[in-house]
Amino acid sequence: MTTHGAFAFFIERIEVGTELRVEGWAFHDRHGPCGFDVVVDHGNRPPALHVQREIGRRDVALAFGEPMAERSGFVVVAALPPGTSAVALRLSAGAERETVPLMLRTGLSLRSWEVGCARAVPAVEHRFLTERGLRYAAALPAPLTRARAALGLFDGAPGAGAPAAGLLPAPLAAPVSIVVPVYGGKPFLTPLVHALVETVEPQHRIVFVDDGNPDRSITAFLVALSVSLDHVTVVAKPRNEGYLKAVTDGVEVATRLNPDGHVVLLNTDVEVPAGWLERLVGPIEATPSIASTTPFTNAGTICGFPTMPEDNPPFLDAPVGEIDAAFAAMAGLPPVEAPTGVGFCMALNRRALREIGFFDGTAFGRGYGEEVDWCRRAMRHGFTNVIVPGLYVHHRHGGSFPSAEKAALVEASGAVIRQRYPEFDAEVQDFIRADPLRPIRAAVAARILAMRGVPRRPRTVLLFDHPGTGGAATFRAKEVAHLQAQGQTVLLVRPPAEPVLGMPEGAVDIELLQGSTAFRFPANNLADLAALTSALMLSEVVVNSLVGYADVDGVMAFVRALRQGGDGRAVPLRLLHHDYFPVCPSLNLIDSEDRYCGVPALERCQTCAPANTHTRWREGSAADPGAAAIPGAGFDMAARRRAWQGLFDLADRHVVFSRSALAVLRRAFTLPDERVRVIPHLADHVAVAPLPPPVSGPVVRVAVVGGLNVAKGAAMLAGMVRLAEAHRLPVQFELFGNIDRRLDSAHFHDNGRYEPEQLPRLLAERGCHAVFLPSIWPETYCYVLDEVVGLGLPVGAFDIGAPAERLRHWPNGFIVSPITPEAALSALLRVKGPR
Repeated sequence: MTTHGAFAFFIERIEVGTELRVEGWAFHDRHGPCGFDVVVDHGNRPPALHVQREIGRRDVALAFGEPMAERSGFVVVAALPPGTSAVALRLSAGAERETVPLMLRTGLSLRSWEVGCARAVPAVEHRFLTERGLRYAAALPAPLTRARAALGLFDGAPGAGAPAAGLLPAPLAAPVSIVVPVYGGKPFLTPLVHALVETVEPQHRIVFVDDGNPDRSITAFLVALSVSLDHVTVVAKPRNEGYLKAVTDGVEVATRLNPDGHVVLLNTDVEVPAGWLERLVGPIEATPSIASTTPFTNAGTICGFPTMPEDNPPFLDAPVGEIDAAFAAMAGLPPVEAPTGVGFCMALNRRALREIGFFDGTAFGRGYGEEVDWCRRAMRHGFTNVIVPGLYVHHRHGGSFPSAEKAALVEASGAVIRQRYPEFDAEVQDFIRADPLRPIRAAVAARILAMRGVPRRPRTVLLFDHPGTGGAATFRAKEVAHLQAQGQTVLLVRPPAEPVLGMPEGAVDIELLQGSTAFRFPANNLADLAALTSALMLSEVVVNSLVGYADVDGVMAFVRALRQGGDGRAVPLRLLHHDYFPVCPSLNLIDSEDRYCGVPALERCQTCAPANTHTRWREGSAADPGAAAIPGAGFDMAARRRAWQGLFDLADRHVVFSRSALAVLRRAFTLPDERVRVIPHLADHVAVAPLPPPVSGPVVRVAVVGGLNVAKGAAMLAGMVRLAEAHRLPVQFELFGNIDRRLDSAHFHDNGRYEPEQLPRLLAERGCHAVFLPSIWPETYCYVLDEVVGLGLPVGAFDIGAPAERLRHWPNGFIVSPITPEAALSALLRVKGPR
């Protein structure tokens, strides 16, 4: 850490991807937190810039002994124009300015950036491994990241089955040849043939390759098929030579029958929808530089839906036609470049076949990986491979390769691919990291979930929460799991955890959680959320927390409208009270003098808030929606309470986690008994059993557990340590967790962070005789108490909040009053062992 004139700063991270991301800390020794700007080359500003500043950095403040550094953290995200060769970060505070040379480009490649500042990390990080990774990220259909635009694509789309008349694909200009190698897979064959007969016009050629099937009934069926249909040809092979030889023979016959036609390779274990051929081959006809096209599928690695690269069952067990209908609404989107095609259903450009030939039978033997080799050869000849946004083909697995062969084939082909195309694996990783298909998957999932009148469709719970960690986030994870176990989908809304370019004012992150799959619409506003909620069947609105939202009033108005049924649907509302944010934006009711305020008269609250540094929360603006601030002169606590009371009055259920928390809330609000439920948490993240009695000794070792800040009692612990030092008392404090200040004392030992399941062992190893929780706010529950109270050691807390309420009923619990270091230390000195 270093200073530079009136500014102190350090650049802790520089990442380059499709955008520049800079993280670190900076402050001015007179003015405090800085403003930030980015300049490129000759003083130009980047086309897009977003800043999150005044991030808490207690570590910097401690290192400098400088309160100005308390909120010195920042994150800057900027778009880098093509050809940029130099980047600087400009700091500002008052009238002072400081320009920090950030990066210099020494060449044209992705990795030619060098750090230009000595007060920074030594190297630039790169989000992508290859140049092509940047192209994949840039290919993301940006409008689809907005929920309104994504759902707008479906206007007029049908509920299921074939695409609507307005979305029917145009007929192909020229006949196409479809090659289907057949070996085994008998259960798949009849459904596939029926689908092909229904969906493929007679001008196209279908070539089945009978690859020496031992089950001669398959051969008989294929012969009957060729006799019955003029556009069907069967290539009969006397013995099985593997997939690659079969498909090669099939393409040779197809070329003789249709020399100028593009070729489609199709596995027998696929299910194709209406209009599939036109949508698959159409992009090649429109863009001759495309070598291959591949549709979305449930099991196709990089083109998977609902997730990739994993295999998936059909989304919601919906019929293929229904899933495809949602994809068909995307037909107007351009194809998305990919590192390779996927051979289960892949169209090949005849022009590319003429220029580079077909699959390499010598190198790939019986098959597997040959389509990757062909696609990479095509790329070296100037072609691209694309995934078609407007088509879904189901892939059942099981009709192409006997499972016993697959592992050996994958290993052998992988070695050939790595030798020929050493960049391929990195490009696949970059494609997965960039995930340009993400918004398409999200839009399609929302559409399928929004289908009305379909009994199997899960209903959706709209859940608002904060972006951070802690007890409320732990509860949220359990609540989501509980709702999903009931068969419900969760629409999770949170303030953005980090800045995103193009972030709208009042931005929120939206995730659609269905089973184990998360579909994300990042950095949307409430209008985008309204588009989703109007499409989905909401069963309930749950507010877990509204901490961190740029426009809390706007969110509350949104929730009120849903509850009151502004669109004709009155949605039940459940409020979960993890903290006291409705009472005061300090959350923990710590006043400007670092004490629990007791919820005084409104007049006192009105004067406290503007001077209270604990009342920081997000205030949004188009220029800097991440900036934190304290209430200004226009702050009106009475109006704020009235707004929350209006929301409370609409709630069907209030859930609080202790009687003491309910009592605190009722000092500010009216909550009718019939709508309130007091339900304590269950600490199912840990199993707790009594410890053996600790070894007694002359020194009382006191465990202090958890993350300590002002509200959690950091100052109280510091006071107890100072008293122990001053009076040379036989007390040793053992911290398990973290603290927001430095404590250097022989009476204090910092054991660092812990995992809950490790805590009993750690306490036993340090010989702890008691546990004390020095929190000075009326905690609504306290997970840490559940982790320690059953260990059998004496456990104490101040006479405030849920911990004290519960400790009164434990034989090893003790309550400390008044809330002072002296009272706590006196109580601890009376502790001699387990009670």
